[in-house]
Amino acid sequence: MYCPYTNVLLQSIPTRGKFRPILQAFDQGRFLLVVLNEILLEYEEILMDRGGPQAWPLFRAFFEAHSDQVLLAEPSYRWHAVKRDPDDNKFVDAAVAKNAEWIVTEDSDFDDLLADERLGVRPLRPDRFIELLRANG
Repeated sequence: MYCPYTNVLLQSIPTRGKFRPILQAFDQGRFLLVVLNEILLEYEEILMDRGGPQAWPLFRAFFEAHSDQVLLAEPSYRWHAVKRDPDDNKFVDAAVAKNAEWIVTEDSDFDDLLADERLGVRPLRPDRFIELLRANG
């Protein structure tokens, strides 16, 4: 299970995006996606802002078509593992609640997770995630 950071997800949408293999692997059912309502709201806000009014409804329909691969977490505890950008803790909360292995991100703020062994989730760079997908293809 993986929890993709918003920027990684956005960069996987364009057909020529550098992280397109991530969305393709998701479309093929190769991994589960962990989210919270807060994360979905962030996806919506950013997609509407950057992609126009049709971007979010199209992406939401894609998610709904893959609903068996999208795990909605309802954490019973809020972690404060990411110090520099506390808003990013929603990704940690989702990942920990559903026992995800990785948060796929380029954001070095998530390196704070490396110091906290209680969480069981680690940051993983998108290019490394794509390598894992290809190796297990």
